Amino acid sequence: MNTSTRIVILYNSPIETGPLATAYAESDAGVLNEVAAAEESLARHGFSVRRAGVRRLADIPPALAAGPERLVFNLVERLDDSFTAFNFVPAVCDALGRSCTGGSSDALGLTLDKWIAKARLKACGVGVADAVMLSPGANMPDLPPFPLIVKPAAAGGSEGIDAALSIVRDTSALLRAATRIHEQFDQPALAERFIEGREFNLSVIERNGRPEVLPVAEIDFSLFPPDRPHIVDYAVKWIPGTIPGHVSPRKVPADIDAASNAHLRSEALKAWLACGCRDYARIDFRMDREGRTYVLEVNVNPDISPLAGLPAALKAAAISYDDFILAMVANARARLVAIEPPG
Repeated sequence: MNTSTRIVILYNSPIETGPLATAYAESDAGVLNEVAAAEESLARHGFSVRRAGVRRLADIPPALAAGPERLVFNLVERLDDSFTAFNFVPAVCDALGRSCTGGSSDALGLTLDKWIAKARLKACGVGVADAVMLSPGANMPDLPPFPLIVKPAAAGGSEGIDAALSIVRDTSALLRAATRIHEQFDQPALAERFIEGREFNLSVIERNGRPEVLPVAEIDFSLFPPDRPHIVDYAVKWIPGTIPGHVSPRKVPADIDAASNAHLRSEALKAWLACGCRDYARIDFRMDREGRTYVLEVNVNPDISPLAGLPAALKAAAISYDDFILAMVANARARLVAIEPPG
């Protein structure tokens, strides 16, 4: 079979032991749903697909050397080396003459660090909420006005966000929330001004060299029980039934006026460009009661399992899942020429 129709799906094997294995088993195992969906889509279109699970960066060279594939579908979201190690997967693939789907190592590293990402976005004219970093043992900095939301400085998938603990309204609660992050994640905590209002996310995909902003999705807080804070915490994102009767409390396309729709789409594209995204990303926003928008996070390589937000946006845009997967492979194939020019 021609190597152009061979592809290896590289993914992180779920954590088996330790505190994170227990606390975040759902998000860690969720990558397997992405693997299955991508594999089925590629197989439908004649690709020979091989799975390769890895735990550490050192596992990647032998995993790639085990087959002839030059194209890699990168679904690695965590590695045991450190909480930042997975950022280097695309660079390792490039160094080994492979081309992978999804964000570059530069974009992954920038966006995982929420503090640095905020600075980049703000410098590029994108609205972000005021925030401070709280490092273990450091003095308390000047704080934005309460309420604040406290989360890990470098984690995805709503990990570390808890409806009962993460929104704080005084310094004592802030210290407790930050200490929890320090102890559980071994990293600084980000304390960000909590924006009361609506929450949106916009998926962006790249096809034929151009980014396309998909229909605006909104988190439907009307579905939340009256006493539940209006945030997408870990339980809402990963544990079915947290919002009774609903898998995911989103509405896409969102019920939003034309001016707000145009503004969000423009801001999403600005954030995409500011962070050097490629292939696919999801940009999360809050909108306050005056209509001002703030980027919460730029998610490079977001969840692409069938029930996730990006596939829902694809459906709203009348783009099939298969067309999306094939477009990502086409992007990786085009980059392969730059890595390994034809002889």
